[in-house]
Amino acid sequence: MFTLLLVVIGIALLFDLVNGFHDAANSIATVVSTKVLTPFQAVLWAAMFNVIAFWVFDMSVGNTVAKTVDNNAIDLWVILAGLLAATFWNLLTWWLGIPSSSSHTLIGGFAGAAVAHAGFGVIESGEILKVVLFIFLAPIIGGFIAYLIAVVTISRSFWKKMLVILLLSGVTIAVMQYMIDYIDMKPIMMYIVIGMIAVFILVYIWFEIVHGTKRPSALKEANMHKKLQLLSSAAFSLGHGGADSQKVMGIICAALLVYGNMGREGKLDKPVPKDLRITELMQIEFNTEDGKKHKFKPEVAEVEGKIYFVDHKEIIDATTGQAIYAEDGKKLAEVQGAAPFKVIDDALEKVEIFTFGDALCDAKTNDTIFLEKTLNKNYKYAGAFGEYVDGSTGELKEGHKIKTKVHSETMPMWVSFGCYLMIGLGTLMGGWKIVKTMGTKITKVTPLEGVCAETAGALTLFTVSQFGIPVSTTHTITGSIIGVGATKRLSAVRWGVTINLLWAWVLTIPVSGLLAAIFYYLIIWFK
Repeated sequence: MFTLLLVVIGIALLFDLVNGFHDAANSIATVVSTKVLTPFQAVLWAAMFNVIAFWVFDMSVGNTVAKTVDNNAIDLWVILAGLLAATFWNLLTWWLGIPSSSSHTLIGGFAGAAVAHAGFGVIESGEILKVVLFIFLAPIIGGFIAYLIAVVTISRSFWKKMLVILLLSGVTIAVMQYMIDYIDMKPIMMYIVIGMIAVFILVYIWFEIVHGTKRPSALKEANMHKKLQLLSSAAFSLGHGGADSQKVMGIICAALLVYGNMGREGKLDKPVPKDLRITELMQIEFNTEDGKKHKFKPEVAEVEGKIYFVDHKEIIDATTGQAIYAEDGKKLAEVQGAAPFKVIDDALEKVEIFTFGDALCDAKTNDTIFLEKTLNKNYKYAGAFGEYVDGSTGELKEGHKIKTKVHSETMPMWVSFGCYLMIGLGTLMGGWKIVKTMGTKITKVTPLEGVCAETAGALTLFTVSQFGIPVSTTHTITGSIIGVGATKRLSAVRWGVTINLLWAWVLTIPVSGLLAAIFYYLIIWFK
C-alpha cells in the first residue's frame, strides 16, 4: 500500500502539472496578450505570487476538496481512479485549447470514483452543490465587478472616478473586515487589498497632477495601465495560487488521511512515516441567540495540574468555567491558584484530531473525544467542551455541529511546496493554447481592459476562496474578460467562443465523474 500511496501522490502532482497547462495560464493570459510581459517573464511573475499565496490564504479550499467524500468510506484506489480521469480530461481539453476547469475536473473525478466504490451516500452533497452553483456564479460575479471597474476607469472625470473608487473600496474593506471576524480570513488579505487600492489611487492622482485638464495621449494612458497591469496580474496570480494550488493539496491530504486510517486498522506492515502523517483540526459551529455564527476551535493547555482553554477570545479555567484572562492578556478575574497569563499563553496548543469510523480522536493521545455526537467525559480536556454539550448526557447541544478540517499547520510542508512548484512548471511547459483563447479569442484585450479584468478576477478569488468554495480561475477570468468587453458593446464579445466555453464548463463534472467510474472499474478488474 505504501507504493500505491506514492503512485497516488505522484499522479496528483502530475495533475498539478497539467493544471499548470490550463489554469495557471489564466494568470498570465491578459498580461502576455497586451505585451506587458513576455511569456517567460509572466510565468516567473505568476509562479512567484503562487508561492507567496501560501502565507496569505488558509486551507479552506483544500479542505473542501479533501472532504468532498467521506474519507472513512473510500480507499487509495478510489483516489487513484479519480486522479487518472481528471488528468486525462485536462490533457484532452488542453490539447483542444478549451479552458475547462481543473477544479471541477478534479472534484468530478474524485466524486465519480467514490460513487462507483461506495454509492451516492458517500458524497457530501452540500459541498458538491456549492461547486456546481459557482460554475455559473463565479463568471457572473467576476464579470459584474470587471464591468464596474472598467466603467470607473474609462471615466474622464477625475473626481467622479475618485468618488466611485472610494465608495467601492469602502464596501470591499467592510466585507473583508466581516470575513476576518466571522470566517477567519487572515488579516494580511485585507492589507493586500488596501495596498492595491492605495496604489491605484496614487497612480490616478499622479496622472491627474501631471496632465491636469490636458487630455493625455492614448499611448501615455496605455503605458500607465501597463504599469498597473503588473500589479493586477500579481494580484490575480496570488488569487490563483491560493485557490488552485490548494485543490491538489486537498487530494493529497485525503490520500494521507486514508493511509493513516489504514495504519490504525492494522492494514499496514510498517508504521506510517513521519513525513506522511497528517492530522486535522476541529471546530464546533452554531448560531448565537442574536443570529451570529460562532465557531469554537479548541486550544488547550495544562499548567501546574490545571486545564485551561480559549473560547470567545478568553482564557478559561476548565474546572470552574471562569474566564481568567482576555486573549490579549487583560486580567478578567482573580482566581486563586491561576497560572500567569504568559505561562498559559505559551502552553496553549490547538487540539489536533483524526477521525476513525464514528469516533473523533485526539491525535497526540489517541483518546476518543467524541463518539458520534457524544463527548467522552473521561477525555483529559473534556472540560473545554462543557458549554457545548448537555451536562447530563454529554450529547452535543441542538443546533451545534462538529466540523473537521485539514489545515496548513497540520500537514507535511512538502505537500504545499510540491503543489506550488508543479503548477509553476506546468505553466512554463505548455499553457499557450489557453493563453491564446483567453487573451485574444473572447474579446480584444488592451492594457486598460487587462487591468480591469485581472483586478476583478483577483477580488472574486480573494472573496470566494475564503468560503472554502473551489471556484474555477478559468471561469472567473473568462467572466471578467467578458464583463470588460461588454463596456464597449455587447457585440465586442465573441459569444460563439463563449458559448462553447460554457458547454465545456457544464460537461466537465459529469464527464470527469463518468470517466473516473470507468477508470475505477478497470482498476478493480485488473487489480
